[in-house]
Amino acid sequence: MKSKCVLIFLVVVWLFNMGKGIGCESKVNAEMNIPLSTWVWDTKKWMLHQEAILEKLQEKKVTKVYLQIDTHFSFFVYKHFIEQAQVQGISVYALDGAPYWIGTSGIEKQDAFFNWIKAYQAEAEELQQFSGVHLDVEPYLYKSWGNNRAKSILQYQYVISQAVVQSRQLDLPLAVDIPFWFDEVPFKNSNGSGSLGRWVIQYADEVTIMGYRNHAGKENGIAEITENERKWGRVLSTPIEIGVETMSSDEGEYISFSAKGEEMMMQELDILLTECQAKNPPSSIAVHRFDSWLQMKP
Repeated sequence: MKSKCVLIFLVVVWLFNMGKGIGCESKVNAEMNIPLSTWVWDTKKWMLHQEAILEKLQEKKVTKVYLQIDTHFSFFVYKHFIEQAQVQGISVYALDGAPYWIGTSGIEKQDAFFNWIKAYQAEAEELQQFSGVHLDVEPYLYKSWGNNRAKSILQYQYVISQAVVQSRQLDLPLAVDIPFWFDEVPFKNSNGSGSLGRWVIQYADEVTIMGYRNHAGKENGIAEITENERKWGRVLSTPIEIGVETMSSDEGEYISFSAKGEEMMMQELDILLTECQAKNPPSSIAVHRFDSWLQMKP
């Protein structure tokens, strides 16, 4: 009788461990039931190795790429990449933005960026065109944010307002990156009053919340810190994408999945989607950034 109980116990243990292995593998390798996006900042590196990036994007099951524009490349380089990406079901957004865009020379840079897109779109065939514009401005890193917050916010709102107009003239959706804590940044100026986060969600066509935490649930997890933005997205009919970090960070070990690896990141994202399924789920997940994502341990 004792040997029979031992045998049953061993079988149960074996099935449990087998189940754990299958579960982990499926979360990494199987398609997630939500679109995946990623930022590509190292344009020069990847545009010179287009076949390699397209292969890697397919492996990671990415459906949207935010590609920083490097005007040193000819239109032909972008045409070839975007066409091949579109054929594989991957849309490409033109990416740019910097903290100094809220400064005195920022509008010139912004205008140059949109003028480049306008010229490119006019020359490219439909399958070669960008599918949207993606801005990552991060005004809180500009020098004036600390000593003149009100002025910085007003200038940032001007940048976003101009981008809305410029994107509509191009007939392209405007996506904007904001940190999760913008919901706690108040403003009161010629644009009205309220939360800066809600203001951006109201005016942009799509918003990516940089919910940089390496755990989804519990206190201060991704689900909790993005709760307001996801709610506003539903109310304002704005798709809300949740961004996670894979670069190492000196802001704290809880910021990035860099040390935890891809398997753990996918498990946490699965928890996130489960927790948010019944209440304001995100429209997609974005992984920052593509290079560091590829360098993660399994």
